[in-house]
Amino acid sequence: MLPPSPPKSVTIIGASVGGLTLALVLKRYGIQSRFFELREPDHDFDGAVSLTPNALRVVDSIGAYSRIKHQGFNFDAMTFLTDPEHEITGKLYFGQKDVYGYDGIRITRKVLIRELRQMVEEAGIEIHYGQKFTRVVREDDNGVEFEFADGSREKADLLIGADGIHSKVRSYLSPDIHPHYGGFLGLTYCFPRANVQLDDDFPLPVSLRGEHGSFIITPQAEGGKEIFVGRQYKYEPQDRAGWAAMLRDKQAVVNMLQRDPNAWTPLVQSVQAQASTPDAHFLNVWPFYTVPKMDRWHSSTGKVVIIGDAAHAIPPSAGQGANQAFEDAYSFGMLLATLNGKSSWSDALTAWEAYRMERMDEVLTLTNRLMTIRMTKEERASVPKDMRWELDWSDAGKSQLGWLYLVDIDRDVKGLVKTLEARARNR
Repeated sequence: MLPPSPPKSVTIIGASVGGLTLALVLKRYGIQSRFFELREPDHDFDGAVSLTPNALRVVDSIGAYSRIKHQGFNFDAMTFLTDPEHEITGKLYFGQKDVYGYDGIRITRKVLIRELRQMVEEAGIEIHYGQKFTRVVREDDNGVEFEFADGSREKADLLIGADGIHSKVRSYLSPDIHPHYGGFLGLTYCFPRANVQLDDDFPLPVSLRGEHGSFIITPQAEGGKEIFVGRQYKYEPQDRAGWAAMLRDKQAVVNMLQRDPNAWTPLVQSVQAQASTPDAHFLNVWPFYTVPKMDRWHSSTGKVVIIGDAAHAIPPSAGQGANQAFEDAYSFGMLLATLNGKSSWSDALTAWEAYRMERMDEVLTLTNRLMTIRMTKEERASVPKDMRWELDWSDAGKSQLGWLYLVDIDRDVKGLVKTLEARARNR
C-alpha cells in the first residue's frame, strides 16, 4: 500500500486537459510530475469544447483563465428554438457571470491544449511525445513499472491514466470494462461565420428542433469567428474500424447532414449547404459512448489511478466531458497535497472516488435528459416520461444548474480529508 503522504513524483499517461491540469495543480504544491504522450507535439487537435463555470474556476486557479479567455467565444446560454416557428422552448445556461462567476467559453481544443502545455513546460514539467503506453508490467510498494510499444520500460511512484475513453491504463485496472455505444452519434463541421448571414437579434448559440431532429449552431474560437454545427442521429453500432471508415467517406457524411433540406427553414438550409463548401473543416463523426460505471478507479495497491474520460466518459450533450476532467484533476491534485499522514492512502482514494462517482451520476442524468431534447419526435416518444426533460428558460433558469456550476472543490476535498482524519482517530 502506498504511504499516506503524497508520492515524491507522479507519472501521467496522456498530456491532454485532465492530465495537464493535474500536473499544474501538483506543481503548485511542490509535487513533481512528468508526461508520456502518444501524439507528436505538432498534432492538430480538431473540434472545440464549451467550458462552464465549474471548470473555469479550476482554470482560473491554475492561472490559465487569463490566457484563454480572449481566445474563445464568451456566452451565457444556448437557446432552444422550434423550426420553423422559432418559438423559444428553453435555455441551457453554460455560464452567467452575475450568478455563477463566469460566462461560458467555447474554445478550440487546439488552443486550450496548446496553452496548458505551454504552462506545463514553463513550470519545468517534462512531456515525452510519441510514446505509446501498452501495459503495466508490475506494481509493488516501491512503485509501478510500465512498458511502451517499442519495448522500453519506465518506473513511477504513482501512475495516472489520463489517456481518454479508449484508455490502456483502464484496461489494466478493469480488463472487462469497455466503452458502451448508446445508439446515437453526432455529425459535426465548422465554417467561417462570415459565410452565413444571421440577423443581429438571432440568438446564438442555438439548438433548432424540427420534425427530423435538431441542428446545433454555435460560434466558437476568438470572437466567435467560426460557426460549429452539430446534428444528432440514431445509428447502428460500429466498431472503431467502422467509425473510421465512415469518417473517411466524407461525401457520405455530408449527404447525411444534407439529406432533408426541405424539412428546414432557409436559415438551416444555408447552414446545411456549408458542409459541402471548400471552407468547411473539422468534419467529424462522434459516436456517443459512455464508460460503464466501475467499482473503483485505482489498482489494489493504489499505485495506478485513472481520471477523466478514462474513468467516466459521457456523451457530449451537456458539454461536461472536458469540464469533469478539470474537476477530476483539481480534486485529485488537492487530495494528494492535503493528506498529511493521518489517514491511509487506500481510504483516501476510496473516499475521493465516492465523491467523484456521485457527482458523475448527476452529470450523466443531466446529459441523458438533454439528449432527449435533440431527438426526433418519434425517438422522443419512446423515452420514459421522466427523461423527457424541458428547460426552464425564464430568468429563474439562470440558477437551475447551480448544483453543477457552483461546486466548491476546495471545500469538498478539505471536508473529505477532515472526515478521513476523524475516522482514523476513532479506530
